Amino acid sequence: MERKEKRTSVAHAGAENKHESAPTGRRERNKQEKLARIVEAAKELFGTKGFAETTTQEIAEKADIGTGTLFLYAKSKEDLLVMVFKDEMIATSQAAFGKQPAGSSLIDQLMHVFDTMIVYHAQDLDLAKALIREITVPPENSSRRSDLQALMQVIYGGIADLVIAGQKTGKLRQDIDPLLVAESFFAIYYIGLLGWLGGLATRRQFINRLRPRLECAIEGIVAH
Repeated sequence: MERKEKRTSVAHAGAENKHESAPTGRRERNKQEKLARIVEAAKELFGTKGFAETTTQEIAEKADIGTGTLFLYAKSKEDLLVMVFKDEMIATSQAAFGKQPAGSSLIDQLMHVFDTMIVYHAQDLDLAKALIREITVPPENSSRRSDLQALMQVIYGGIADLVIAGQKTGKLRQDIDPLLVAESFFAIYYIGLLGWLGGLATRRQFINRLRPRLECAIEGIVAH
């Protein structure tokens, strides 16, 4: 009898816990749905009106939420810009790493990845310029930092995997840190990107200079 009562009590407690967890699940779904509406609204308005001309009030209205609710998800329009681009850039980067030409060299693999990123930014140069301004020196205690970290983990990790693959074939030195090399390769690309978006070089000049710069860096890690 005592054992039966215990089983009944545990089952009842489990039912209560399940009942209590259900609202939490709905709240999380509602939160994600609102976030999706905010990102979609910001993306559309930034694309049609431009970043500078878009207001947070307009984004909130288009997402069908209050301005106060909007600021629970992003503290500023700049944070929203990074939030929009982060997901797109992660998807763009993952696609580039996932569609590498078979049997290609490291330089061709890197150029494939960076060319894909360049094409993405070229779709809307004004937004790309605004984005670069906001991510180059992100403010402290900003959600931009975590968004950028998520993006860079994908990019650094993808490049590091290319380096590791080269190490496995014996083409690259075994004593190098793949992640450190990945950061160095991206830094070369990023400096060129700043020059292009800053008007110091054309897109063609940027690409033409990028390849030999990467080749110089690769020469330092080739196995001899």
